[in-house]
Amino acid sequence: MLKKYLAALYNARYDAPQAQKELVIDIKRRGFLKQIIDVTLFSTFAGTCCAVPGEYSGNLPDIGDSDRALLSPAEANFLGLQVIQEIGSAGDMLNDYDVLTYLNEVGSNLVSYSPLAGTDFNFYIIKDKQINAFALPGGYICMYNGLIFTTKSEAELTSVMSHEIGHVVQHHIFRNIANYNRSQWLALAGVLAGGLLAAFNPAAAIVALNSGQGLAIQNMLSFSRDFEREADRVGQGIMYKAGFDPKAMPSFFQSLQDANKFNDSGAYEFLRTHPVTSARISEAENRARNLHVKMRQDSVSFLLIREKCRTRQLLAPIAINFYKQSITSKKYANLDAQYYGLAYAYFVNQNLALAGTALAKISEANFISHPIVLSLKAQILIAIKNYKAADKILGDALSNYPTHKSLWLGQVDLYLVSKQYSIASKKLDNLSRTYPNDLDIWLRQSSLYSDTGLNNKQKYFYALGNTFYLNGDYKSALEQYQKAIIIRGSDSTLSDVISAKILDTRGMIKYRAQFTN
Repeated sequence: MLKKYLAALYNARYDAPQAQKELVIDIKRRGFLKQIIDVTLFSTFAGTCCAVPGEYSGNLPDIGDSDRALLSPAEANFLGLQVIQEIGSAGDMLNDYDVLTYLNEVGSNLVSYSPLAGTDFNFYIIKDKQINAFALPGGYICMYNGLIFTTKSEAELTSVMSHEIGHVVQHHIFRNIANYNRSQWLALAGVLAGGLLAAFNPAAAIVALNSGQGLAIQNMLSFSRDFEREADRVGQGIMYKAGFDPKAMPSFFQSLQDANKFNDSGAYEFLRTHPVTSARISEAENRARNLHVKMRQDSVSFLLIREKCRTRQLLAPIAINFYKQSITSKKYANLDAQYYGLAYAYFVNQNLALAGTALAKISEANFISHPIVLSLKAQILIAIKNYKAADKILGDALSNYPTHKSLWLGQVDLYLVSKQYSIASKKLDNLSRTYPNDLDIWLRQSSLYSDTGLNNKQKYFYALGNTFYLNGDYKSALEQYQKAIIIRGSDSTLSDVISAKILDTRGMIKYRAQFTN
């Protein structure tokens, strides 16, 4: 990321002064200015033009500072990551890389307008239909499929994302776990994960209650009304600075509260984990009235990912009927988004010809050329084994969107399914250098180098070790690395890498032991 901004500053050297100023202001709010000043000669320029007037002030005390002292940033990240790994191992994460790319891009932008600008946040999607979201220490934020589907606008979605960022900014969860010492944190991660999943996994709730953890879960996951109001104020300021209408926050809360009056299924979990009161809504409305209205059109990305979530929410057969009716009756916000939703629902339902037909009806250029649409088009072609056409689409798309994961991962999967192993190997090697901590890359590496693929034992054990490592199973990772290092006739360069990884893994095992002794 630092290289990106260094390049942007270099390329802006001939721009107008105002354009240069705006670029430096943007870099400052994203938290990278100090790093750039340390390694460039831009410090003189930056130091004279980076004062940004505060358009929004929440007047909030940083009440979490004393509690944050209980956890270092590394410890907070450790605890949050442990919970994420627990949830992932339970199979409740959704690996929809179109949605994940969108959430992380929008989330990163929102964080850049917060006091934690420059801090790494990670956004995930839970596959359940519940309308909910939650934040964890270390900047790990999970959104539920049901919540994304329910939002009527991008501003409503960002209001919830910003609210969750507000919980992290104010260190709220630190206060709720203040009674736990470091030796209990591994158990604590399991307790948190069990409680978060209990809403749609009754078995997890039963286990938690039977083990006497029910009260602990309630204490850790239930934020006080003051905490919720603070997260509202911080979040509303963040979304406003990012260019979204602050009225969307009270509007979304009110619509949920109104709908919940007639809801008997208990689907509105958000109202239980984030209790919405009339006072909260009124305060958010009052803040919004004192701010300028920001009319911002929903992005194409939002319109597309919401339709993917709709299909999962309704299930494909029902979604197909929904899209047919909405298109016929012309009851939609955007026709091309409806055609994409119909194409995706057909694809999920394995009606590949109809999926292609629906996708071909998309007419607006910004939809036709969008990476999410191109990814689905390639998936349809791969499914009908038209590998050459799929490769052409993915290759062209990647020249414009080189970091869009569903495109490059789709290309890897294309090479694997068509048994173009040598090309897959080169692609995966390049990707592993660019994204060394991406679990999906190493899963595919282990498949490629297994005895059913290229049968390279050293690379197979190394890749398998990395999958265990990234899942937090350091002991199993160490076993695989040790198998890889003793392979006869192995690659000496890779052996050096594996040796370093063995030392790192042993260090992680020792570090983790601090939280169990």
